[in-house]
Amino acid sequence: MIKIIGALLILLSGSSIGWIISGIYLNRVRELRELQLAFNIINTEISYEKTILSGALIKAAESLSSSLRYIFLEAARGLTVRIGKGFQEIWEETIEKYKEELSLNMEDLVILKNWGLQIGVSALENQINLNKLIIKRLELQEKGALELASKRVKIARYTGVLISLMLIILFY
Repeated sequence: MIKIIGALLILLSGSSIGWIISGIYLNRVRELRELQLAFNIINTEISYEKTILSGALIKAAESLSSSLRYIFLEAARGLTVRIGKGFQEIWEETIEKYKEELSLNMEDLVILKNWGLQIGVSALENQINLNKLIIKRLELQEKGALELASKRVKIARYTGVLISLMLIILFY
């Protein structure tokens, strides 16, 4: 009886690990979609509503559900409080603070950081074009993430189950 319970625990643990790893791939796709939505909102707020950047960041954060929300809110708060730093520095520090909670890869984070370096230093037309460019780059990243997820999600799930079955066979 104890062997059966042990085998079930090993199987459950291995399966869970496979599902957790596959979740990372799926979360990245979701976060890239959320970022596209956020930058569309920022673009709309800046171009049509003529909202200042901190207000646009707050509006964008309202549409987000993951840790990305905190990046946008904290950057907006940093702009509002005016702690003697420029937006570029606030944005980069905020991304660095929350990057471990995100499923984004380094290339995705570089895109975000580059946006922070370029926004607010040029005319409104250039900022709108920058937002459109960022959205296009995020769409390309999402397409790549979808392809990667379609290849690796099933593999990760099956690998977790198969490794746990192998361990069960080795132990028993």
